[in-house]
Amino acid sequence: MQLQNLEMENLFSTVGILAMLIQAFLLVFFSELGDKTFFIAALLAARNSGTVVFAGTFAALSTMTVVSIVLGRTFHYIDGILPFRLGDTDFPIDDFAAACLFVYYGFSTLLDASSGDESKKKEEQEKAALAISNIRGNGSGILAAANTVISTFLLVFVAEWGDKSFFSTIALAAAASPLGVVAGALAGHAFATLLAVLGGSLIGSYFSEKVIAYIGGTLFLVFAAVTLAEIIS
Repeated sequence: MQLQNLEMENLFSTVGILAMLIQAFLLVFFSELGDKTFFIAALLAARNSGTVVFAGTFAALSTMTVVSIVLGRTFHYIDGILPFRLGDTDFPIDDFAAACLFVYYGFSTLLDASSGDESKKKEEQEKAALAISNIRGNGSGILAAANTVISTFLLVFVAEWGDKSFFSTIALAAAASPLGVVAGALAGHAFATLLAVLGGSLIGSYFSEKVIAYIGGTLFLVFAAVTLAEIIS
């Protein structure tokens, strides 16, 4: 009987990690598509080695993911040490804060998509072009490649700080096990960066910004509902 219970606990643990992996992947991927860091990677790859640009970009996004996870888990542990009580029940303030953040991003993203303003993508492209204006070199040779990696890392790290995917990862890490979150977030960043490096300029010209925004906003609201349902249950 104990063995069966242990097997069930392991199964639910695995399912939970997989669910968080998928959730983190979807949120990060759709947050990054058409974002400033996406266009930074695309523009840099147009005049440098794609492998070098991917290495610098993904290293920066991975570092930012780790920072987000640490902040999220810190908030979770503080909530555990100093719990907020409603009557005789401990109220999971970290989960509730995550749900509120998802609701905010969901509605703000959907409102932006429905506003009819087509200038956001152009604005992100212009910001990316301005950001990389001081980076020189064609990425050939070890020293040039290393310089490009370092420059790309610093540029993307600064651009990503305080971004939507940054706060989303913090919220997910605060509300759930970090294993699935870190795996999903890294996978989402890797896939989005790969698309940017391989064909970012083409994708940036032809993908529907509204469709991406509608999908991303809807996902935020769905995951907010899931988080709130878990709090209630």
